Amino acid sequence: MSAIAITLVRHGRQNAGFGADADPGLDPVGEEQARAMAGLIGPSDGRRLVVSPLRRARLTAAALEAAWGIAAEVEPRIAEVPTRGLSLAERGAWLRPFLQGRWSDQPNHLRAWRRGLHDYFAAVTAPGVFVTHFVVINALIGLVTDSDLVTPTMPDHCSINRFALDGGHLRLVETGAQARTVIG
Repeated sequence: MSAIAITLVRHGRQNAGFGADADPGLDPVGEEQARAMAGLIGPSDGRRLVVSPLRRARLTAAALEAAWGIAAEVEPRIAEVPTRGLSLAERGAWLRPFLQGRWSDQPNHLRAWRRGLHDYFAAVTAPGVFVTHFVVINALIGLVTDSDLVTPTMPDHCSINRFALDGGHLRLVETGAQARTVIG
């Protein structure tokens, strides 16, 4: 049996920050990034298209939905890192120290969320493109490369990150475009 190709795409540039809007859309640059990403991903070749339920990810996936002529599957498990009832202002203040931290220093619910991401992707049964978020991509990269850093990479908006799943074992094939991106 050959490895299953799993592609994680970060959403396009959003029109509001993490501490300003709980569910922002895309700004005009983000919309263009999504169209360009769809061109780079190419035809579906039978791959699944799975998307976070958050608006910025859904709008990014819309470019692939249009190109592939299919509707994306919505998967809540690949949504943004949970912030457990924090207000928007509190979310913004929480984010920077979190991103600069280590998973081993995080509360149990966040470590469990990270492990749940791994379990979800390790159980994938068909090749797919998953449109998701900065922390989701970093959590999976950290797990498969044994990094305890919350942010081991800096995936740019619409970066294409490739993994392979072989016998339940995930490995990183290629990180997508990296940037000194503004998070939040």
